[in-house]
Amino acid sequence: MNSFQDVIDLIHPEQVGRCWFRGQSPQPQGRIFGGQVLAQCLLAANATVEGPLLAHSMHAYFLRGGDPTIPIEFDVDPIRDGRSFATRRVVARQNGAAIFNTSISYQITEAGFIHSQPIPDVPLPEDLDESMRVSKYPAFSDMYQIERVRVTQRSSEPQEKQQNWFKVRGDLVSDARIHQAGLALITDCALLGTSFYPQGLEDWDINHVVASLDHAIWFHEIPDITDFILYECDSPWAGNARGFNRGQLWNRDGKLLASTTQEALVRPKTR
Repeated sequence: MNSFQDVIDLIHPEQVGRCWFRGQSPQPQGRIFGGQVLAQCLLAANATVEGPLLAHSMHAYFLRGGDPTIPIEFDVDPIRDGRSFATRRVVARQNGAAIFNTSISYQITEAGFIHSQPIPDVPLPEDLDESMRVSKYPAFSDMYQIERVRVTQRSSEPQEKQQNWFKVRGDLVSDARIHQAGLALITDCALLGTSFYPQGLEDWDINHVVASLDHAIWFHEIPDITDFILYECDSPWAGNARGFNRGQLWNRDGKLLASTTQEALVRPKTR
């Protein structure tokens, strides 16, 4: 695949019934990347929502690891259609077992008062050293065609925040719903590991069993993911083999695009 549009074309679920969809995964990967299923569920739900409504929030649970070699079936439940809001529930299944579920809320665009937190004062992606662009997992970056520029690096010294610039590679169709789905995929790219930053655990992925447990996104503004987006994450709490993480995403013009939360399993390996 040469662009993120190729990724979207591959993972976009095929509608096989009014509320029934089937999706594929890029390969090779050991288990399906959670951000991919987030995006696929949103794309499937979008196909059942008519009119000018856009997703404003989604709340999801990761239930089982997914097998990328077999199709994913998406069951969309059209719970509610109102004049201003709509709600969908999506269950993703493989071999008859649920691997993921999410609730998605949609809203029409309305007028109202406005405020938002300002973008942090960080270097722009083009001003950062080339070494900050080197991916720890180049196969993942190529598989999903996502470019990452680190503002912060892993360190043995405790850090309060993790900051990265992200963008997708290549041109992408100008469709707000597609860009939201791409942003949903990006939100799972850095969030999980943030709870290790206050600990100063540089090699956390070697010494711990890690897995996303749940994930929430609030979409504030329509994103353009073909340009760099700053993703700042922090972790206010960890305990009981779980780490709680929060994130915010801004475009380079300083507009707050979305907010995220996630709890992850962060269990030390005992053997």
